[in-house]
Amino acid sequence: MAFTRPFLLLLLAAIAYFAYLGRPMGRYGRRRAWAALILRCLIALLVVFSLAGVQSVHGGDELAVVFLVDVSDSVPEAEQVWALAFIEEALAAMGPDDRAALVLFGADALVERPMVSSSELGAVASIPRTHQTNLEGAIRAGVALFPSGAARRLVILSDGRPTLGEAEQAVRLAHAQGTQVEVVLLDAPLQTEAWLSELAAPDRLHQGEEFTLSVTARATADMEAVLTVLAGARVVAQEQVHLNPGSNTFAIPLTAGEPGFAPFRAYLAPAADIYPQNNALSAFTLVEGPPRVLIVVGETEGDHLQAALQAAGLVVDESTSGALVSDPASLAEYAAVVLVDTPAQSLSPRALSALQSYVRDLGGGLVAVGGPHAYGVGGWYNTPLEETLPVEMTIHDPERFPPMSIVVVIDKSGSMAVQEGGVQKIRLAGEAAARVAELITDLDEITVIAFDDRPVDVIGPLPGSQRDDVIDQVIRLQAGGGGIYVRESLQTALGYLADSDKTVRHIILLADGSDSEHQEGVRELVEQEIAAQGITLSTVAIGAGQDLRFLEEIAGLGGGRYHFTDQAANLPVIFAEETQLAMRSYIVEEPFYPQQTSVSPILTGIEEVPQLAGYVATTPKSASRVILSTHQNDPLLAAWQYGLGRAVAWTSDATGRWARAWVAWDGFSRFWAQTVRWTIVERTDVPVEVTVALEGEKAHIAVDAVGEDGAFVNGLEASVSLVGPDGEPLLMALAQTAPGLYEGTFVPQEEGAYLMRLTGSLAGEEAVALTTGWVMGYSPEYGALEGDP
Repeated sequence: MAFTRPFLLLLLAAIAYFAYLGRPMGRYGRRRAWAALILRCLIALLVVFSLAGVQSVHGGDELAVVFLVDVSDSVPEAEQVWALAFIEEALAAMGPDDRAALVLFGADALVERPMVSSSELGAVASIPRTHQTNLEGAIRAGVALFPSGAARRLVILSDGRPTLGEAEQAVRLAHAQGTQVEVVLLDAPLQTEAWLSELAAPDRLHQGEEFTLSVTARATADMEAVLTVLAGARVVAQEQVHLNPGSNTFAIPLTAGEPGFAPFRAYLAPAADIYPQNNALSAFTLVEGPPRVLIVVGETEGDHLQAALQAAGLVVDESTSGALVSDPASLAEYAAVVLVDTPAQSLSPRALSALQSYVRDLGGGLVAVGGPHAYGVGGWYNTPLEETLPVEMTIHDPERFPPMSIVVVIDKSGSMAVQEGGVQKIRLAGEAAARVAELITDLDEITVIAFDDRPVDVIGPLPGSQRDDVIDQVIRLQAGGGGIYVRESLQTALGYLADSDKTVRHIILLADGSDSEHQEGVRELVEQEIAAQGITLSTVAIGAGQDLRFLEEIAGLGGGRYHFTDQAANLPVIFAEETQLAMRSYIVEEPFYPQQTSVSPILTGIEEVPQLAGYVATTPKSASRVILSTHQNDPLLAAWQYGLGRAVAWTSDATGRWARAWVAWDGFSRFWAQTVRWTIVERTDVPVEVTVALEGEKAHIAVDAVGEDGAFVNGLEASVSLVGPDGEPLLMALAQTAPGLYEGTFVPQEEGAYLMRLTGSLAGEEAVALTTGWVMGYSPEYGALEGDP
């Protein structure tokens, strides 16, 4: 007899107690009273046995055996081979009615052989994950294989070093179910090995503060090794070290760098090594100091802004748009990023996404400063940058647009079949034409001509209201053969535009930089027929070649613009920029005085502002706040909360072209310092304590929120954003699980330092904005290399 829930047998004591209380006390009817009491006790006994999971276990002649073999990394391969040989011998000695199963386990458990009576093991094919040892999971998987009615035996072949689960609890449960558990200890001899056991850094430092990074390495024998320490991506120490058996600690003197999240990583390269997985560890510190701002310059110098921010006490770095880092964690070194007249084409797609994640997921600040290469005319339409900012790149007022007819001529020659990033160039060109269709108004018209030696595909002319039809067709264009005939393609485009009654008529020609044929007579065609009729021509050259000079020249003759790119992925951005430039209404160059439309801390202490000479027209988003507007009621200064961070749009420039009076204004430094500081969020009105614990393969986050009066803070809407070593952000909401306690879990994908940003609000008001971190080390599978199992 066995029980699945033996702890419920404790209820028998309660039966005895109540039987004592209910014993017959009177002289009469005692026999009947005793009979009733005994009957009640028997019924109660049966109920308790049922609750405890009573089972009848029959030993019988049939034996069912489950072999559990540990194949995790801590078990040497020779021991794994020995274990399989042991099982083969055991199978050969089993009786004809006996059956056996085999489970291989590491981090997970896989059934290699079901419960069968065969005496042959056969080839082993299962491959569990080996970076952890989940003995509990293996025992549960093994117990589930036992048939009913047979004697049950579980044979565990392991080094006895589980790293996941509760193995002892699983063994007790197996015993309670009538299972005989036997252990065959696999030998894991102490091998010549060295590993890092600890990397310690102070929790917080001040900029310029000297500190010591402590590195502890362990070894099983005397050996030499090379120790390398990185701060971020920079090597700060590398030295040859001697390791004695046991613990070896090394002190690395360093100086705290720029403010922000500072990750460290140590690497050990020992002379003898078995497990490379335990040769690296990470740590982090938070460096406090003045806010650090990154100015990213595109087509305009940022000297005036840099001087203004530095005069206000901000630490400023400058980067070109092409050199902007492309991962959010690197941007997190800065409290805010300022984009100055930066075309989207000059930023890589990864950099654009990193900026968005930096603001939305990490609570960074973003200030976008306009100019003739920014906003709509900078190709920001339908990019992560537009999503991040409080303004849209399009204008929804049709009265401000002169009706336009635009013809897009696309080279569909054989070179456009070449793939870039797994996508054909012709597909990217089609997406670029679709971007044009998205941007035009319902009163405009569009024609798309796919050309090689003749107009193979013609879409349109169609009104802007039928843009969906255009988009559906252009994204299905296919490449042909030969090169594009430039003269014939432009003559075809002219034929569609000559009879158009639209005020603005424009041609965009996309051609291969090395395969533009039939150039004879093109210059005369552009100058004497196209430009003479008020039609403008812009050219886009894709790929380097001998025809670039020609394409640039005819764009100049056509009164348009010349664009070059060697990456087809840039075509949608270029076409968006070109379309908005052709529509002419986006750049407004007229003198005006800004009008204040709402109250904001950005304008604290500022009563009057100077005149401006121009800006790029945009449309405010519904959730944004327009602080300053133009004489045409367009947003000049707009701001909003985006995810965990804040973003500001300034649609004029910060140079002498449009803001000459502002640059000379004595409030210039104050205005820009207050604008940037408004985007910097770092506050904790509610005292919180953040802890992260690795439980198995999941990380558990716990946030304790207790007010200064000692009372629990309840009702906090809390969330955590994490950026791991791979640079990928993860945003998770925390749930309140107890008074003042907020919890959540995530599955870390990679070892290293994780940047964490905690935010929380109470009654709609921001109450917590805290930056911290967490480190995930290597698996304990590679750390318990000394001592008995």
